This record gives sequence, structure tokens and C-alpha cells, in this order.
Amino acid sequence: MRIKHLLTHTSGLGSYFTEEWDRSSRGLYHTVDDWKPIVAHETLAFEPGTSWQYSNTGMLLAGAIIESVTGGSYYDYIREHVTGPAGMTDSGFFETDHVNRNLAVGYEPIEGSDPLEYRNNLYLHVVRGGPAGGGYSTVHDLFRFGQALRAHKLVGQDSLDQLWRTYPELGSATYGLGFGVLQTPAGRVVGHSGGFPGISASLNMYLDEGYTIAVLANLGDVASMVDERARMLIAQGR
Repeated sequence: MRIKHLLTHTSGLGSYFTEEWDRSSRGLYHTVDDWKPIVAHETLAFEPGTSWQYSNTGMLLAGAIIESVTGGSYYDYIREHVTGPAGMTDSGFFETDHVNRNLAVGYEPIEGSDPLEYRNNLYLHVVRGGPAGGGYSTVHDLFRFGQALRAHKLVGQDSLDQLWRTYPELGSATYGLGFGVLQTPAGRVVGHSGGFPGISASLNMYLDEGYTIAVLANLGDVASMVDERARMLIAQGR
């Protein structure tokens, strides 16, 4: 298995959001090392480089490699080399068992409730995010991230070309290195989406048209609907 298999989700690894994690205290997972025991016995669903399956475990291991190579914390590395240079002053991997200023809480409707009731995701979400997701940001910071990438403040053009192309030879027809890659009626689009009970997010950069669409919501399954509407309007030239 190679690093490119982790970043393209062609490693054959799965997700650490298992029944074991569901039964565990969220407070056990604050660092990349904390997650390692829960994935130590994972088996491969297929031979690396032969198929595609989104893998949280693969991204976790990519973060562990960063720590191994740099000798430091994954969180410090991201702050020093990504969010800092991009000017993302309101983004980070905030720990929800600490006091955090202006941190949004996610809400999810309770199925079958009448009248409709909501619960927050405090006991569903991670205490601290990591390489596979769970960080906090704002739409302004996500826009800054997209601008920083396009301006080569984070990586050079050669690296962007590798990030923003597909890898069909590995079984990854619509995914690059950490980025989804699509050819749409609105042109070539690169970005990513994410979600969990009570939260949803989407960042898409329209490379041909020059648009950047960032959507964040403290409600599940909302960001994708807004993003699809924006894509339709861009395709129509509005």
C-alpha cells in the first residue's frame, strides 16, 4: 500500500466509525495516536489500487504519516502549513470538552417526533476532529483556503495538477488526491463535502468559471442541496 492509495481512497481500508467506536467514550479520542488502536485490526476490502471506497481510516493513516515524517503534531502541522498561510483565522480542530468562543452546535431532527423536536449532536460527534474530518471553519475561511490554493500559497502548480486530476489507473475515476474531481455542465469542479448527524459542509471550486462555493450548516443534509442549486445557476450562466 502506498500514500497515493490513502489519498485517493483506493487503499481498501474502511471507516473507524464502528460499533466499537459507538460504544466508546468520545473523550478517549483527542489525538491521532488515540485512534490507532481502533483501526489496528482492520482488514482490506480489496487489493490497494484496484477499486474505490471512501475511507476515514485511510485519511487517519495519512495524518499519522505526517506526524511520523515531521516528528510533530498533525494539528500543529496543519496550523503552520495550511490554515496559517491561508489566513484561516477562525478554523481549527477545537476540542468540544474545552470552552470555545462562538463554536456552533449541530442539530438533528428527532425521527417521528410530533411536534417536531431536535437534539444536538454533542454525544454523537467527536470531541476533537482529525485527518479524516471533524474540524471547524467558516465560509469565509473556506473561501480563503480556495483562494490560497489557486494563488499557489500552499502548494505549487505541479502539486495542484496531481491533487486535481483523477486516478482511473487506481480505480479512482472521480477523485484525486484528497479532492473530488468532476466535469459538469458548469465546467471542471474540484472540492469536497462532508457530513455527520447535525452538520453538513461543502467546498467546491469551479476552475473554468472562477467561482468558489462554500456552504456550512449546523443541520445534516443541507449543504449538498445548496451546492446543487448553486451548480445549476452557474451552469445556466446566472
